[in-house]
Amino acid sequence: MKIGDKVRFLNQTGGGIVVGFSKKGWVTVEDEEGFEIPVPERECVVVEENVVASEKKNIQTKDGEKLNIALAYTKAGAGFVCSIANECNYSILVTYTVSNGNRSAGAPAEYFTLYAGEILPYERKEMFKFGREELNDFSKRVLVRAIPFKRGTGIKKIAPAALKPTIEKDFILDPMNLLKDGMYKENDYTPDKSYIITLVNENVKELPLLQNEEDERLKQALKEKFQGEAATSAAGGAGNNSSGRKEGAKAFINGRWVEVSKGKKDEVEEKALIKTSSTGILEVDLHASALLETTAGMDNTAILKYQMEKFNEAMKAVLRKKGQRIVFIHGKGDGVLRKAILTELKTKYPACKWQDASFKEYGYGATMITM
Repeated sequence: MKIGDKVRFLNQTGGGIVVGFSKKGWVTVEDEEGFEIPVPERECVVVEENVVASEKKNIQTKDGEKLNIALAYTKAGAGFVCSIANECNYSILVTYTVSNGNRSAGAPAEYFTLYAGEILPYERKEMFKFGREELNDFSKRVLVRAIPFKRGTGIKKIAPAALKPTIEKDFILDPMNLLKDGMYKENDYTPDKSYIITLVNENVKELPLLQNEEDERLKQALKEKFQGEAATSAAGGAGNNSSGRKEGAKAFINGRWVEVSKGKKDEVEEKALIKTSSTGILEVDLHASALLETTAGMDNTAILKYQMEKFNEAMKAVLRKKGQRIVFIHGKGDGVLRKAILTELKTKYPACKWQDASFKEYGYGATMITM
């Protein structure tokens, strides 16, 4: 859905033209009489695209001129869909390119562009689909380039806009991530659960990252995490031992810490409650799909009880390590699990400090706790 689309309402009579986005998940619709009506996006259905050219509308949102663009991988039947979500006031020219991954030593890399095109402001566009049998072809080194711009309607009517730099994202798309249900989460970019890779989010700077803003020590530690300058060391984390020798990553499995060798990384982490991220941060995924093979026969109360048991198990594993940080991934949902975690922290672990985890890394659905 984008500016200029004609929509009708699902749960009430009427409809109109999409003229803006007032907040996350809401659109502003102008009806036939010129009245602007805020409506949840999920309650609108597009009946005709681009009835009014987006350039003729003054797009205003609370985010102003800040860029917010992400890739979304979503399951679709027996395959997958790769989409791009442009949650900002700028149009973008985008290319999605993959390398062949099979070059011999010394040979130049070969790249294949799978998508190239323009994405309008606040547009969510499907770039391509691929099946499970093609997974290895699409799960290689990926290079995404995006050029933000604002189109003028004439030499004397150029839309005022800040000049934004070209965005480049170079990453390895792990096929295992696309096969794990736990990697698909509720998000602000797609109506369905998706595996999100953020290209840019300038709004992350404005998020309240710390509960106690006066704590300069924690601010500095968080800054070091973002810059990748500090690797967390702990009982079970990556770091240095007393002899100064750098240790490898560890994982917490069946009540004990084990070393994670490169050859068995995927096998070990599949079973682990606590994992070590590439930046050295300890992580626990509390989604039911990550903790349980099946939830058959379990109601919501039983699932929540099991999730909290695992939360306490993880907390006890790191509690004695002063300064240790651990991220619990709970998702957005309706907030029940997050509220339960905060209640548990206040009653059982009052000496610990907590905050929202990095939006760039985890979205809105994770909490970082410092022992």
